[in-house]
Amino acid sequence: MKRVLAFLLTALAALCVGATVSLFIDAAQGKDSSSSIGGGCVTLFFALLAGFNAYRLFKPARPMPRKPSRDERERLALACAAKAGGKLTEAELSLESGLSLDEAKRVLGELAGKGVAEIEVSSGGTIVYAFPGLISGAEKGAAKPVEEA
Repeated sequence: MKRVLAFLLTALAALCVGATVSLFIDAAQGKDSSSSIGGGCVTLFFALLAGFNAYRLFKPARPMPRKPSRDERERLALACAAKAGGKLTEAELSLESGLSLDEAKRVLGELAGKGVAEIEVSSGGTIVYAFPGLISGAEKGAAKPVEEA
């Protein structure tokens, strides 16, 4: 439906431009110049109006931003924690992932509830989420088989 309306507006704009040109040619040739110029201006206005609305209908709409799923939010939190060395605050997660502060707090709380993260408090009173499952490459290299540990 939008395409049909946009096509009709484009056709109207083209007709208005043609009529405007014709009126201005009549005015230039001296045929009733006062009404030709006024009519040309009005017709040109409608041509621009129709063309603008046709453009707005033809251009693709911006997609609505999609809210990340619970799994995607958890992956974002884990990726940010890995990037931050295994410890993360709510504000850092919000800043790095684009989640709101409330979403960041909720996700980190859920991960702590699942035992994936541990809640710590900094000396300044800031809540820090530690992810013991995120270890450095050196620690991974030094890992021993279960029987030897």
